[in-house]
Amino acid sequence: MALVRLTIRPWETVDVDAAELLDLQRQGLLYRGNAMLYANFFMYQGGPAADVSGLTITVSKGGTPLVGPTSAGIVHVATGAYGWLWGEEHRAGPGACLIAWDAIDVQGKPVHAEETVTLEA
Repeated sequence: MALVRLTIRPWETVDVDAAELLDLQRQGLLYRGNAMLYANFFMYQGGPAADVSGLTITVSKGGTPLVGPTSAGIVHVATGAYGWLWGEEHRAGPGACLIAWDAIDVQGKPVHAEETVTLEA
């Protein structure tokens, strides 16, 4: 079973088996679009949200940067919350990608956040 998004309902995922997945691929019904990556920063662990400055994002796969570090395209969503639109052109096929965010907090100290995102074939 695999979770996929369809062009007719990209806002939700659908669980399909291998045969259904192949059929959807042949019909061109799999949604292949951009994904929004998010980072949230806080004044202290468990504390209130806090804005940062000098924010950059780096997307790496196997230790090789695919994007960045860059601040281009990062949007301020809310206090302490930021997003970056990750397009198909910034991916290198299936596998694990490390998403790393670096910034300066309100005290002038460097902060770092990261997560691994796995892309399926």
